[in-house]
Amino acid sequence: MTPEEETAVLGELVDEVVRLLPGDWERARLDYRAVGRHEALQLSGSASGGGHAGIARAGRGLPASGVPERLRRLREASYNPDFGAWTAATFHLWKESGEVGWNVSSREPDDFPWQDEPTPADAAAELARFPRPDEQIPGWLRSLFDLHQAAEAFDPQTTPQRESDLVRLLPTGAEQLFMRARMKLADLTPGPDRHSTGSDHRSTGPDQRNTGPDHRSTGPDRLRVGTPADGCWTIAHTDGAWLALGPDGTIAPFHEARAAVVHAMAGVMADARMEINSQVLRTARLLDRRTRPRDGVDAWLLASGDRSAQARTSDSPRPSAPGPYIALDPLHNRPGGHFVCVPGPPPETGAFISVHDVYRTLADKLLPKPKPTAQAQEPPSEVLRPGAMVDAYGDPSSSFVYDVGTPFSRRGLWGEPQDYPYRVYRVEKPLRGYTGLFSMAPIFPTGETPPPSDEGMGYYLVDSIADLVASGHLVETTGPGNTLTGQEGQR
Repeated sequence: MTPEEETAVLGELVDEVVRLLPGDWERARLDYRAVGRHEALQLSGSASGGGHAGIARAGRGLPASGVPERLRRLREASYNPDFGAWTAATFHLWKESGEVGWNVSSREPDDFPWQDEPTPADAAAELARFPRPDEQIPGWLRSLFDLHQAAEAFDPQTTPQRESDLVRLLPTGAEQLFMRARMKLADLTPGPDRHSTGSDHRSTGPDQRNTGPDHRSTGPDRLRVGTPADGCWTIAHTDGAWLALGPDGTIAPFHEARAAVVHAMAGVMADARMEINSQVLRTARLLDRRTRPRDGVDAWLLASGDRSAQARTSDSPRPSAPGPYIALDPLHNRPGGHFVCVPGPPPETGAFISVHDVYRTLADKLLPKPKPTAQAQEPPSEVLRPGAMVDAYGDPSSSFVYDVGTPFSRRGLWGEPQDYPYRVYRVEKPLRGYTGLFSMAPIFPTGETPPPSDEGMGYYLVDSIADLVASGHLVETTGPGNTLTGQEGQR
């Protein structure tokens, strides 16, 4: 595309947006984001009357307009073999004294705005369409592409994998992930021995749960870990990725095990033709019920926010995948009460969500998230240097030693010193001792007057004194009659 052609396409695009905007518009912003086959488009702005309804209507008209195709042409024209193509562009439009002004800025591939979630397949498609040197692939794109390559290289013949081995790969606190996923699926997609309505789309909400007799295996049976089976989703692992293996041979790769399990759970729900109703949408937090009995208000409202399905899809190009999908706009401000959605193709205008994404969002909300394990602080410690002298009362199987002269009452022992054998040791090799368990005050009442001095320190050595003597870290220097021999060293 020549500079003149690019200028012409930009002008046509702006004219198209202005044609869609209401007559009283003052300012508008058009955001476009694309990675591979993933596209998102969003129009926002303001009008002289302060309302936004006209801007929203203009946004819903974008998918059927020529704007998406012109944006694709501009992105193609931006491609440079050394750097790739831009992944996001923002148009600012304004109207002053009847004259329209505008400017446009694009973002380089290393600065992608993460309102969206491109898939590893999108990353592979992006690099296939816009190849570039490896050093010019930004980290976020490389990470997704590496996942795609891991899935491509995975050989299903390497399964079965033992579930116990996969459990050992889970992060701390997530050891029950697979079990909890099966428990949730047991609630959502029970077997034919439970109550059934016989309808094509079976109830899935906490208020109604059933499947038809044609689905002979239960949801938990259809989620496998390590061992594939016909008609089932399987969780597997390969170097660098967790995988959700679909019954049709598809492989979805993820960095985290939980994301792979959520994807597989959604697949199980979809295969079970789980009914999508108001309770499901509410549990997934895609919908909220607003009630004010005194004012006679009882209505369903769509979730809002920049990352909501409504914000991401309302103005965006329609997906090429067959779906099925749920149209979201008819659900907003719908009278309260139970209702059932009928999936179908994406609506020609307005917001939408795929059935799989409904199930995925539901699974993500229902599957417990392990609490992050706080990194333990290194307890206070000191390094005992060679030549340092320490002592201990009691058996060498203990792991505690003390500075020589530390009061007996501060050693955590009952009784009197004469009740225990006494030994003195010299440190021969550097040895770390943890001081956090040592009390500066007497541990047991002593009745001593005056109180014992606060001199001395105790050290927890982790290994037993006997083991440290055997390893040469400590040497016993106790003389006849339990007395200290040799010179005291320094810590």
